[in-house]
Amino acid sequence: MNQKHVLSALFVVLVAVGGFGYTLAVGNEPLLGLDLQGGVSVVYQPTSVADDDALDQTVEIIRARVDALGVAEPEISRQGGTIVVDLPGVEEQQRALQLIGQTAELRFRPLLPFPTPTGEFNIDDLIGNDPLGEEPDASQTEGTPGSDEEGLGPLRRRQGTGDGTDEDPAESQVPPVDSFQLGAETACSGQLTRPEDDFAEAFVLLPMRDGGVACLGPTLLTGETLETSEVSFDTREWGVNPVFKAGDEGIGAFNAVAELCFNATPACPTRQLAIVLDREVISAPSINAPAFERDRIVISGSFTEDEARDLNTALKFGALPVELEAQATRTVSATIGDDILRSGATAGLIGLALVGVYLLAYYRLSGLVAIMGLVLSGLMLWTIIAWFGANQGLAISLAGLVGLTVAIGVSADSNIVYFENVKESISQGRRIPTAIERAYESSISTILKADIVSLIAAGLLYFLTVGAVRGFAFYLGVATLLDLFVSYLFMRPALALIARMAGNNPKLLGLRVEVDS
Repeated sequence: MNQKHVLSALFVVLVAVGGFGYTLAVGNEPLLGLDLQGGVSVVYQPTSVADDDALDQTVEIIRARVDALGVAEPEISRQGGTIVVDLPGVEEQQRALQLIGQTAELRFRPLLPFPTPTGEFNIDDLIGNDPLGEEPDASQTEGTPGSDEEGLGPLRRRQGTGDGTDEDPAESQVPPVDSFQLGAETACSGQLTRPEDDFAEAFVLLPMRDGGVACLGPTLLTGETLETSEVSFDTREWGVNPVFKAGDEGIGAFNAVAELCFNATPACPTRQLAIVLDREVISAPSINAPAFERDRIVISGSFTEDEARDLNTALKFGALPVELEAQATRTVSATIGDDILRSGATAGLIGLALVGVYLLAYYRLSGLVAIMGLVLSGLMLWTIIAWFGANQGLAISLAGLVGLTVAIGVSADSNIVYFENVKESISQGRRIPTAIERAYESSISTILKADIVSLIAAGLLYFLTVGAVRGFAFYLGVATLLDLFVSYLFMRPALALIARMAGNNPKLLGLRVEVDS
């Protein structure tokens, strides 16, 4: 055993022990998946026929929304025509599910004069009827639902002077003013249609997030004009900063609408532009300038932090191409997760103990080499799992535990291959130190080939499957790589050291060769 081999073994020990010590020092811990810590799993079904491209796009948008929620290792996958969403450890389950399944259909509509009914009412009963039996006068345009006096903030510029725009409103895609047929005689009575009937072009009554009902004209803009969005806080209230696309299809179209509302034209008589998200008025800010810079706009409206972040997430990651409904919801309690974790950990420890007993019984002191290798691999696995959990949000599920348990057998096989080659070399008349060196050359080649096969299988499972199978494949692959690391650098010098301590006695090392009489 030369010095180079001793240093390689010490290197493995330092990496394993040092990494584990670092993990304890910084407080990193493994994150647990849905089946180990509890959470919620939902199967979403499209409400209408959707093609594969639409479903794939929906999965990507949902994944982006879930990532914004900070859920550790969510699993979002397609299963035929449905979409399965697993959220481990999520605290506000209802809020998360509402945000995920939200179609996020964003529209900008003019707020029209309308007398808000008081007391109990049904929106369907109001469609096509004047709830007060009279037409509103000019005074009814003041204090309309969503005005600044009602506590919903203005759509305002954060910077800039609003000195106009080079865009020509006539060239934008804003519908002509005369198409609205607005006047004192209409005032949202007799002109309304149900939201289901040509929703984009209809005069509609929609509920407001803060209560009440709003009368809205046809859609002036959609969320397609947006590029991204950010959350802001200006020391008084939370807001959302939409950033419109450049050019006529983005900020140009918005400024054309802003000019219509700022000038209180018949298309936008109240100077308020309602922001409608999934057929609910979330804010109806006043337009206080005829033009805005594309990244200097704030939507405010007495939002809580969660409301602002949810709105920002919906706007930032876009609308779902299909409407979803929850087909089945499964909640896993933390207690059940603890029981599963305890059972999985127990099974792993029992498997490790049985392997250790077998190695010691058959290979005597040589079995200590395999056990030490498994311990070092375990310390490095813990470090890797905890680091991924703390820094990458990667959790371990029950399938991952199964992968680690299988890896115990893979590592044990590597040692057995080596020990059997040593026995064969001794049977050829070589001394134990020489047999240890010679057997390593043939053994490491066999171990390398076997581990490569395992890595190929793990890679195929990871990239071609979804859900829990990917967790199994990932941790099996990591454990296999660690087996290569330990086998290449630690196994040979450790066996040589044990052999020297045992006086190179084949019987103590479990390497005695039976001779036929």
